[in-house]
Amino acid sequence: MLSLLGRSYLYLRFRNKEKVQQELTRKYEGQFRNAGTMLLADIFMALAVVAVVSLIAAGVYFLVA
Repeated sequence: MLSLLGRSYLYLRFRNKEKVQQELTRKYEGQFRNAGTMLLADIFMALAVVAVVSLIAAGVYFLVA
């Protein structure tokens, strides 16, 4: 699953086999699974940031209103 996610992400991002292989070797230790894991972690971190900012905004809104 993670390998498929990583492969899809890299091919959608670079669209060139040479660039995909360079990025895979340089950044993800040659494994699509690592690319998928990093992508999933980035998505969860972005969702966490949105949730925290939403909670802070709601707290400020109810304190001021």
